[in-house]
Amino acid sequence: MNKLSKIVLFLMLLEVGVVLAQSVTKVVDNGPDGEKLTFVVLGDGYALEDQTKFASDVDTLVVHGVFGHDFYKDSISAFNVYRVALISKESGVSTLKFKKNTALKVIFSGRWDRCWLEESQDTDELITQAANQVKKYDYVLVIANEDGYGGCRRGSRLYVTSGSPWNVVAHEYGHGIAGLYDEYSAQGGGAYSGERINVKNCSVVLNRNNVAWSQLMDQRIDLPSDGAQNVDSNQTVGEFTGCNYAKTAIYRPVRECRMMSITSLFCPVCLGLMNDAVRPYLRGKSSLANLRLPGEPGPPPSEETYINMVIRISKDQNVAVLKATEVKGTLIPSQQAAPAYIVAFTKQNEPSLADSLPEDPYVVRGFVDPEHKEKGENISLADSATIIVNVPRTSMTSAIHDLGLRLFSVKPGSLDMLTAPQLLDFKSAKTLMQTPGVEQKLDVPPFAFGAAVGAKAERLQ
Repeated sequence: MNKLSKIVLFLMLLEVGVVLAQSVTKVVDNGPDGEKLTFVVLGDGYALEDQTKFASDVDTLVVHGVFGHDFYKDSISAFNVYRVALISKESGVSTLKFKKNTALKVIFSGRWDRCWLEESQDTDELITQAANQVKKYDYVLVIANEDGYGGCRRGSRLYVTSGSPWNVVAHEYGHGIAGLYDEYSAQGGGAYSGERINVKNCSVVLNRNNVAWSQLMDQRIDLPSDGAQNVDSNQTVGEFTGCNYAKTAIYRPVRECRMMSITSLFCPVCLGLMNDAVRPYLRGKSSLANLRLPGEPGPPPSEETYINMVIRISKDQNVAVLKATEVKGTLIPSQQAAPAYIVAFTKQNEPSLADSLPEDPYVVRGFVDPEHKEKGENISLADSATIIVNVPRTSMTSAIHDLGLRLFSVKPGSLDMLTAPQLLDFKSAKTLMQTPGVEQKLDVPPFAFGAAVGAKAERLQ
């Protein structure tokens, strides 16, 4: 064997070694994944010698950070969390000046105007391959081994540096879980002039009886409430001027909520919305996986099946299925107050199954710059988005042969509450399309969508 061949063989073995060294650990285990909101946590820039640090970072940022405080701690039985250890060839992630060979090829720009963390050309596929070691999941969190501050959320994926505090992650999942609005009044925001909003935690309605959170309103407070004295800035509910980046003509429930200041708690309105979003998953007793008894039996097997899908959608109507896994067990459908998008799976040209998305999947959110809080989050729109959806009571055979896909956007307040079973009552696609404020964005017929599903299908034995 010549020298070049030896080098090639060494590199091949090294690559295999990296793959074999990956490990999956369920660090928060509250039951079957189909009955919980399931997170997959990946690390980038953690070399072999950094694996202990990665486990510690997941513990600090996620397990005892996000899920160790307030709402998340109280509702931890609604969640499962997996830690997927990826071994990078170099420690730390790439920057704009220095490139490193890492597992997910994430780039730390360190700049608010570039969303702090960027994807390389291969990042999307690498994340998909790593996360797909878990059969069913709802969210992907990527921790970059970087001491600097920053994070960026793209659809169902959140990128964050290991040097960022847990409470900024808790804020971001206010968007991702309940679709909460930011309550910042960004510099130069001016008067609100967008779509009429009177849902969730922002409203253009200055009326204690008609505002979305009227039931929680402190009846003693003046409207608007900006000059109120001797009130609890986090708990007293009124209508305070400024929300959704505008300074005037729109109102938020309290003076300071987590959706405005990450060091605050969720206010009563936002807390109620978060509780509503996770309520279907609140079963069983909270437990950490490492506290379970060895060999402890799990729940009895179920004959029900569902499909966990990861789909990349683009504004030019292209659809790619990145993951399609048939899973045995019970699936609890998602529930959203005022969903932003509906993913409808059609059979015989009618929407018969669906999943709801709390926020526009094309929205890209960069963390607030702590040195320039007046700018708020860096919001932009991408040309494509990666979404994670679940198809209940469906086998892979049925998905390949029968399912089409339609994507609908929903204006605020058009559908006050929607759960997947309720969509079964829609008589036809025409009914859904004619609902005021609901607009079809994408239509993939069964033969095309089924072929895409079949190409990525995985079946549990």
